[in-house]
Amino acid sequence: MSAIAYITDSKLLQLHRLNAHKTMNFWRLSTKTTFSNFGKDDLVFFLSKDKELMKDKEKGIVGFGKLQDIYSYSPKTMWEKFGQENGYNTYEEFKEAIEKVAKDHLLPKKISSFYLTNIVFFQSPIYLSELDINISNKVESYVYIKPEESVIKLLEYGKEAVDIWSGDLDIQDIVDDEQLIYAVKLAHKEIGDFKMGDKKLKSANRIMKRIIQNNPGCKFIGKSKLDVCLINKKDILIVLFNNAETDKRLLIGQAQLYKKYIKKYYPNPYKIYFKTSDNNKELNDLINNV
Repeated sequence: MSAIAYITDSKLLQLHRLNAHKTMNFWRLSTKTTFSNFGKDDLVFFLSKDKELMKDKEKGIVGFGKLQDIYSYSPKTMWEKFGQENGYNTYEEFKEAIEKVAKDHLLPKKISSFYLTNIVFFQSPIYLSELDINISNKVESYVYIKPEESVIKLLEYGKEAVDIWSGDLDIQDIVDDEQLIYAVKLAHKEIGDFKMGDKKLKSANRIMKRIIQNNPGCKFIGKSKLDVCLINKKDILIVLFNNAETDKRLLIGQAQLYKKYIKKYYPNPYKIYFKTSDNNKELNDLINNV
């Protein structure tokens, strides 16, 4: 679980903003496709390098998107695959933009990209210093937003700055949902998985993977191999692993800790439900009513 702020040319974002795009192929000169502690469903915040949008030399956050995948292709293939999702109307414009920032202004054989969904733009830049989040003004490509709690703070602030004009009416819900997802992940980070041997953990993990396959939208929580959740608007369903050896008291305690920490990171109204992986009705009722 992580989030990065990536230096972005505001001109690149203009096409996406004007067309209210919800997806984007965020291309990069680097061919790197792996990042430490950063992957699918993490957030990329757009850090504008436009001098007109700076405040006391500080770059501002102008929007964000959710990472779905990382690609590496030749510029031509990148255009053929994603077209205007690259941020330009024609291949020639795309090619010129790459050559402008490339070493020796030559078209590289390969570039990489973040494919982003749930794109959100802000009406005006958000300056991280105003949220007591400090990053260097000398960032040349990207920087991790740390600690993770800062992402919650940034999203909360962003709800008031959302550019409604450039998106659908549900765009504030997207920001709200991302904030809630991070709160659930942070809650699991505080709690952790049950301790069990490798063999038992692999068996339990297979059971939870089947639950995910049978419930569209259900995903593992953060780095958990046991706990999964399904978030629908403000309803949170958390499925906890359970078998004949599981101590009921531990399950109840685990559920109570989830409630405590989710509320800590996301105090807005929500409904949270729990279910055991074996769907034990008696135990489900007990966990939800304590």
